[in-house]
Amino acid sequence: MSVQQMVLQDSRKQTFITNRTLGAVGMILSPMLVFGWLFHAPQPDQPPAYPFWASLGGFLYLLGATASATAMRNLRVTGSGTGAKVLYVVQAVGLFLAMWFDILGYAAPRLRETTLFFITDMAYPFSHMLMNIVGIAIIRAGVWRGWRRIPAFLVGLALPLFFGLMAIVGHEKAGFIFPLMVTTGFFTLGLAIFTTKSDKEN
Repeated sequence: MSVQQMVLQDSRKQTFITNRTLGAVGMILSPMLVFGWLFHAPQPDQPPAYPFWASLGGFLYLLGATASATAMRNLRVTGSGTGAKVLYVVQAVGLFLAMWFDILGYAAPRLRETTLFFITDMAYPFSHMLMNIVGIAIIRAGVWRGWRRIPAFLVGLALPLFFGLMAIVGHEKAGFIFPLMVTTGFFTLGLAIFTTKSDKEN
């Protein structure tokens, strides 16, 4: 066995946060948005009945989304060029700001009327809509085939479909579609990552 092979094997043994681990985190945390919504007020314009649990659920959900985004970048499933790098940075910034929405919503509710809170609030829908661009990048890169191309679009189309249904049947009847689609989307995205072998894990 060559020295290069020995060093490579040692580096593999020392790797703790693998892409499979990130994919598993994405799957495990995908239902956390639904968990957080269980503690929200019945009316959307009212503050959460249990702000800590509501914020924690949203934060963990976004943490899972960040884990999946990082694994996709590691696997180069959105491409290897500059555009893919920029897309990941935009994703990471959007998810980071959305996390701060949950943090501020619990720790600093007095900031609800500020520009900072508005920006973090808008990062939530932006991060989800951006998944449509991620889905297109996945198709163009050609690394993933078949069903692995679908999950990003489940997340990205959840908000437009929710608004479309809301206009037809009302908010209460359409309310299930967004959490159902994003939970399914992020779970299957994590599964796609978990079942994809990278060169470092072969």
